[in-house]
Amino acid sequence: MIGPMPAGAPELPDPTLGVTVAGRYRVTDLLARGGMARVYRARDERLDRDVALKILSLPYADDPAFVDRFLAEARAAAAITHPNLVHVYDSGSDAALRFIAMELLDGSRSLRELLDERGRLPADEIVPILRDVLAGLAAVHAHGLVHCDVKPGNILVREDGAKLIDFGIAQTGAMRPEATAIGTLQAMSPEQLAGDRLTRASDVFAVGAVFYQALAGRPPFAGTTSDQVAAAQRAGPPPSPARLAPGVAPRIADVALQALEMAPERRFESAAAMRRALQLAVARSDEATETIPRLVQPPVRDVAPSYIPPVVGPPPPAAVPARQQPVRRPARRARRSRTGWLGGLVAVALTLVAALVVAAILVPGLTRTRVPGSGGTTSSPTATLRPGQVAVPNTVGRPTAEAIQMARAARLNWTIRCNQDVSKPAGIVDQEPTAGTPVDIGSRFTMYSARIKDCRP
Repeated sequence: MIGPMPAGAPELPDPTLGVTVAGRYRVTDLLARGGMARVYRARDERLDRDVALKILSLPYADDPAFVDRFLAEARAAAAITHPNLVHVYDSGSDAALRFIAMELLDGSRSLRELLDERGRLPADEIVPILRDVLAGLAAVHAHGLVHCDVKPGNILVREDGAKLIDFGIAQTGAMRPEATAIGTLQAMSPEQLAGDRLTRASDVFAVGAVFYQALAGRPPFAGTTSDQVAAAQRAGPPPSPARLAPGVAPRIADVALQALEMAPERRFESAAAMRRALQLAVARSDEATETIPRLVQPPVRDVAPSYIPPVVGPPPPAAVPARQQPVRRPARRARRSRTGWLGGLVAVALTLVAALVVAAILVPGLTRTRVPGSGGTTSSPTATLRPGQVAVPNTVGRPTAEAIQMARAARLNWTIRCNQDVSKPAGIVDQEPTAGTPVDIGSRFTMYSARIKDCRP
């Protein structure tokens, strides 16, 4: 981990200062240092410009496998040009020194510094930063790389935008298990903590952790060891930043929470997809009606269209079209022959049959399904799903924890809104959209609870 020099740090002799590396880079100042490397300001005497020179520290500089990976990935990063990525100019070895020459970003501050000073950032300040980071990360992924260390310290913020830095530990393809220990603990995905294969979904998780911390003022999963962080992840999703910090729109908070899903396939499929979702959330955040923080949501409707109370006893008979009342004719026509009366009865019967046939044609998908938690049934429409769609599950009447699992299994972007109303049963009392509605995977799905405790962390 590389960070700025701490204020008041003791001045120790640095043998690298004043050295010219590779016959080209004259080292002038120490800018930052960490466990793996130090970053210096150096003068490129060949091109007459200042650069940031990252030099690998011991014991990594003596590990041939690590050095090979460090230099190979630096060369791969040098092939990527993007306005939201730091440019890598050169890399190589000079005697015992292993170095990368990069763009020097004067006038920038790391997101880590900003968070240390201010605790958290308002959404309208962190969202543009994250949009830039995701744009740069999308370019990294497009070149077959996984960054593996997205963190506040590796995001530099300037007036003209943000840049993602530090490609010295990026991996081509899926990261090898022996390298998974590299990274920042509280931003590590479950698969990285477990030493498993890493993909771009692991970077998406790290961006979600950075986003969450910037919004909420605290990391999503607390812990100072890998075991502690892993245990916090297994304990369940963190509370929404919208409930922890004033002014955070739930739609924006939901983007961070989806990126932090434990299963990689439930996160955004790419950095580009997360960036699009973030833009859409910002565009729609003004439409939100929730009160912030979301401990109390808009009241649950008294008569909820999708709320089905428990059925006691046998189910009600299926509805049939009401029989049309015969039209009374004047008294002079009251007398009918026996044949006319039978003909009228046949006509009414035929009308009823025709009405039932039309209803069957127009509503072919009516089926009878069980009402959760009861022995009764109710009618709900079914529909053919297109690829990429799911049917909204019926969570009404389910315990809240079970309903959440159903929403997750359906891969929906779920939210619970709560209002204390003891006149209604515990668990989910309503939902939007209604059960059986075909929606795209990842669509917004809102469940309503009549218990405030269901919205508390």
